[in-house]
Amino acid sequence: MNLLDKLLSRTMASKPAPANKVLVRVYLDTAGYVKDVKIRKSCGDPERDAQALQEIANMHFPGKKRGAKTSHNWHDLAYTFS
Repeated sequence: MNLLDKLLSRTMASKPAPANKVLVRVYLDTAGYVKDVKIRKSCGDPERDAQALQEIANMHFPGKKRGAKTSHNWHDLAYTFS
């Protein structure tokens, strides 16, 4: 498991998402740009879910290092509203 997977997996929970948190699945390209994002567990408010999807879609994550075996990856992420 690479570092990004370890960091993102710490945010996942098996219980329902609280009202201030949305659990999402993010598809990243090799450069770390978000190519797709999907809701895994809703916070219960469609407007907040949409806000989380929009903000995550605009994020950038660390890219793959040279020589990595896979080119694209799905990651689980918890988005918490402040």
